[in-house]
Amino acid sequence: MRKIVILASAACALCACQTPESLQRQAAANCEAVGITQKDPQFKTCSAAFSRQYLEGQLSTNYRNALNPAPDDRRIPHMWVY
Repeated sequence: MRKIVILASAACALCACQTPESLQRQAAANCEAVGITQKDPQFKTCSAAFSRQYLEGQLSTNYRNALNPAPDDRRIPHMWVY
């Protein structure tokens, strides 16, 4: 049983490190947009930087949303009391 848990946690860890293929394609397109093609030696670094930037942005967004979990509903007008 212990071996199964260790194997499952290792498999989950490896899957968590992999970026989605659509994100890799977008990072490659961003690198090509700035002039770094797939033949350049900096391409791998550039695509990793763009994908890391996207993931960090998502992490920041999720963190801000977790700080304020209440939805901001603008349909109910504020009632001023005088």
